Amino acid sequence: MIPSDDLRSEIESYLGFLIDHELEDAYETEPLNRTLSENKHAFKRAAAAPAQIHVTPVQTGNNVSALKPQSLAHLDLGTVLHEARQRASAARTLDELYAELEAFQHMPLRHEGGKGVVRFRGHAQPDILVIGEIPDEEEDARLSAFSGKAGEMMDKALKAAGIFDKAMLSPCVFWRPAGGRPLTAEDVSLNAPFMHALIRLAAPKAILLLGASAVSCVLNLDQSLAKLRGRLVSYGENQALPVMASYPPNFLLRQPQAKGLFWKDLLQLVDNAKL
Repeated sequence: MIPSDDLRSEIESYLGFLIDHELEDAYETEPLNRTLSENKHAFKRAAAAPAQIHVTPVQTGNNVSALKPQSLAHLDLGTVLHEARQRASAARTLDELYAELEAFQHMPLRHEGGKGVVRFRGHAQPDILVIGEIPDEEEDARLSAFSGKAGEMMDKALKAAGIFDKAMLSPCVFWRPAGGRPLTAEDVSLNAPFMHALIRLAAPKAILLLGASAVSCVLNLDQSLAKLRGRLVSYGENQALPVMASYPPNFLLRQPQAKGLFWKDLLQLVDNAKL
């Protein structure tokens, strides 16, 4: 059954709420009525003992930056950004780009425990460039984009759309942040020259951005994914490329009801770019 426009809007609004409030995880495939006796826990939980929490006040005058990772604590952003732009602009091939990334010792992300540079996989001269979220644990372990179940699901979608052999897949940043933490503004700024160089060298006909981090890194937009997805925008000035934002595969694995919206976004981009 094809949902009505009103129902589709309600579903999109619901999924957007889940993403914006980081409530993507689904723990059961069906709702469970906990008020029924057969669904209640067999044992009552013991009351938690009261705990005393000792708080040490922060001394005045200290430079507190609790929301930033340690790798950014003493960063001279202007100097490092200048080096990033020089290295990215110097690359004439994809191999040279990754060589510049490997040599970029002042990139804070590379010193947060990741195993190395996570490289693209797929076609080196693609029709479509698929850019995902920050590398997850499997991508970091294999140093290859879209690994594991998320990659398998993405491959199936691209094959079904008839563009798998013409696709390049890359994460939105080239190193995994510590613990998969959210990107900071500094992370995005220092990564942007290399991501734009990747797009320049790959020269795709269309770009699919999966997740809010991908949108930030490529378009430098700080918008809710729920508001941006499903809308075609442009990348570049001279020969503007069609760009579509949609849900990342790890989210689709947790919320399968969103797969239909992702499929609609993918087909719209393929049709618009005449791939």
